[in-house]
Amino acid sequence: MNKSIFLKLAALTLLAVIAATGCKTKGPKGVTPIYGARTSVAGNPPVTPLTNDATLNPPLVGPGTGVANPGPGTTIPSEPIRPPVFPPVTPDKIGPGGGPATDTQLFDNMLVDRSAFAANMIHFDYDKAIVKQTEEGKLKPVIAALKSSPQNKLLIEGHCDERGTEEYNRALGERRALAIRERLAKAGISPDRLRTVSFGEDKPLALGHDENAWRQNRRGELVLLKPKN
Repeated sequence: MNKSIFLKLAALTLLAVIAATGCKTKGPKGVTPIYGARTSVAGNPPVTPLTNDATLNPPLVGPGTGVANPGPGTTIPSEPIRPPVFPPVTPDKIGPGGGPATDTQLFDNMLVDRSAFAANMIHFDYDKAIVKQTEEGKLKPVIAALKSSPQNKLLIEGHCDERGTEEYNRALGERRALAIRERLAKAGISPDRLRTVSFGEDKPLALGHDENAWRQNRRGELVLLKPKN
């Protein structure tokens, strides 16, 4: 091969290398590629990249949504939870000042008649609070009177003799009054019409320190209460 042919081949090779280097495709000027996005291809619209813009992806919870951020595992309700609404309570009986009447007010605003059932006094055995069968007959006229006059109420007083401590006798008197109340309630008298009180040994019927006095003082007195109006 002569020298002229070799030089021509070398020149052609150099030109081919230069041409190959200059033909690499370059992106359009002024366009900065976005990571994760695809640039437009001729004939196709550009693809909008994912974004955290609140206008395109409004949050379901958080400030401005009315729903607080829930904790892990919390289910977001479809509607806001509203507290239950209960109807107002209207008292059956009105006391002084327009408010609901207390138990004391309902009984205190009545006329006291201690003579109506004076003969129906219930007596108890020593240290007992059981209405004896022999005493039950005394309650029948009381039951009949209360049923015929439903506007009336009854005060049941429990009493004891002087034996025993003051605290013990006060509790014993209460049990005796409750025993009478229970018998009347079983006979059909509403417990709302019956009030009990214990005087213990404070109000003896008979003054004395023997069995005769003690027997009279172990008692339950029945006091009729009538409306003033």
